[in-house]
Amino acid sequence: MKKEVTRNHAQSKNHFNLMIRNLGHSLGASEIGFSDLSRLPAQKRMHYNHAITVMIKLSDGILNQIEDAPTHTYFSHYRSVNRLLDDISLRILLALEAQNYASVAIPASQSVTDPDDPFTGAFAHKTAAVLAGMGWIGCSALFIHQRYGPRVRLATILTNAPVAAGEPITQSGCGSCRACVSACPALAIEGQLWTPGLARNALYDANACSQHMKDAFHHIGRGAVCGLCVVACPIGK
Repeated sequence: MKKEVTRNHAQSKNHFNLMIRNLGHSLGASEIGFSDLSRLPAQKRMHYNHAITVMIKLSDGILNQIEDAPTHTYFSHYRSVNRLLDDISLRILLALEAQNYASVAIPASQSVTDPDDPFTGAFAHKTAAVLAGMGWIGCSALFIHQRYGPRVRLATILTNAPVAAGEPITQSGCGSCRACVSACPALAIEGQLWTPGLARNALYDANACSQHMKDAFHHIGRGAVCGLCVVACPIGK
């Protein structure tokens, strides 16, 4: 009897995953991931136990135009994908709350006021994506999808909905590759392999990256972007 209850519970979770995945794909998501956040401090995960990762693959055509500097097209594409991610996340959140699962959608691109780290967000999208088994953190500190590499953008919904979590990835897949290190014009990437729990500043200097973008690429648009480490990565090309 206990095995039957366990099996029915697992089937219910898988059905819930399928419902959310189908909704996300119908709205334009490339992939939807599910993760268990219970290993994280409760405050860091806003006291929610699960996360739903929304991922959109960036356009190869637009990324392939980037050579030694970002393009205006890439700048616009980056912002458009962020808006779509936020819209998909909102729609999923509303679907969850319609079933009485209070949830929080974390915007695709957002910085919060933190005197200790001005480049942090309300929740790290990369953390949820890695815990969902979608990829790992690269030497560049970017999320590296197993198929598309860093050519993706992410958003997250925190929830207590009964989802079936993926298996976390715990090892870097970058190996001896240092393409992103060589490509970084700000010399911000340290070249160290990621391991779970490694601080971001051990991988790259966020301030150096941000300052270089402002200085070198401000003419591209407000909220400068770069993308050189993204296009340098051999994974996803």
